Amino acid sequence: MTDPVAGWLVVIQGPGKGNFVKLGYGQNSIGRSPNERVSVDFGDSQISRSNHAMVTYDPRGNRFYIQQGSGTNLAYVNEAPVLTPMELEPYSHILLGDTVLRFVPLCGEGFTWD
Repeated sequence: MTDPVAGWLVVIQGPGKGNFVKLGYGQNSIGRSPNERVSVDFGDSQISRSNHAMVTYDPRGNRFYIQQGSGTNLAYVNEAPVLTPMELEPYSHILLGDTVLRFVPLCGEGFTWD
């Protein structure tokens, strides 16, 4: 990823606890594959190999969104299934498989790279 970092996903529960991955501008597809923009291959086979979920940072609106990917397993935000694209609030918990990720934004109300 060559963009400036826009935020992070931190593994707070499940395999890989304590690890983090960067989020960049635009669409960040999440999956276990090393070819994913956001690879979360920490040992949770319940996470789809590719495009389990998508976190998008919109630099014009300075907001983050999450949507379900193309895999069969669902993504959840704060215990609710992601059935349609929704705004992702700071410090939300994202459940993928048996892994809980905490969303930590850098860009947002108080900061932008522009």
